[in-house]
Amino acid sequence: MTSDPTIYVPLTLTAAFGFAAASVLQQHEAANHGGGRLSRLLRRPMWILGLAAYVGAYGLQAWAVSLGPVVVVQPLIAAQLVFALLLDPLFGGHRASRREWLGALAVSLGLAGFLVGMDPAAGRAGASPEAWGLAAGASLAVLAAALGTGTRSHGALRSAAYGSAAGICWGFMIVLMKVVTAELAHLQDATSLFTEPYLYGLVATAIAGFALLQKAFAAGSLSAALVSYTLVEIVLAVVLGIALFGEKPHSDATSLAITSVSSLAMIAGIALLAGARDPAAR
Repeated sequence: MTSDPTIYVPLTLTAAFGFAAASVLQQHEAANHGGGRLSRLLRRPMWILGLAAYVGAYGLQAWAVSLGPVVVVQPLIAAQLVFALLLDPLFGGHRASRREWLGALAVSLGLAGFLVGMDPAAGRAGASPEAWGLAAGASLAVLAAALGTGTRSHGALRSAAYGSAAGICWGFMIVLMKVVTAELAHLQDATSLFTEPYLYGLVATAIAGFALLQKAFAAGSLSAALVSYTLVEIVLAVVLGIALFGEKPHSDATSLAITSVSSLAMIAGIALLAGARDPAAR
């Protein structure tokens, strides 16, 4: 498997832009016109355009994760928070505050430093059934907790809870995506892919995550939904990438220092963006 950052990094950033465009379009439609009902949203052209952006972004992300380690590809998806900040004024009329721009700057600098410090080994493309079972069980337990919080809450907390649930589904989906793309590269008969359980897990987690994100958007808070699902998805995918695939980052002192500082910068930036006022609240 080729692992060339000059290929998978631009692919991932382009996917992040697609995810940002899709999130802004669909949150605006879900909060103002759909009420969370898919039957209504399917009649909204801008929501359909957002769906097309999601499909394109997932294709790019699948390509990127087939070429590079999950522990690098997935954190780069956080760039969608910055892209969403730039795109939101075009659809919601929301002008970014100084706090939001500081958050965007921190995320951007953190991502750049993370790429320099991380540089992990590519790892393997599979894991034992026991490891998969443990990962799935832990993920389902956290998912149940997030869904329980979502059903009992309102407003921004509801958006964050359902956004976190979507992030759990999609974080798990990313590691399944890596396995499926690796299988595709070695298949002589494409029909044999349909006998692989990973494919059906990939489809199930993709659909579940999409449905849960629509519920997060319908609750009305773009920042709570977007930040929660992005952060949870990144953390889960990175943990699973290390645990299942052995994608170990560089461990020398300089690399660890750069990665640690960059990670803190990203977390601080995400926190600033999460604490900013929502356009829906204006």
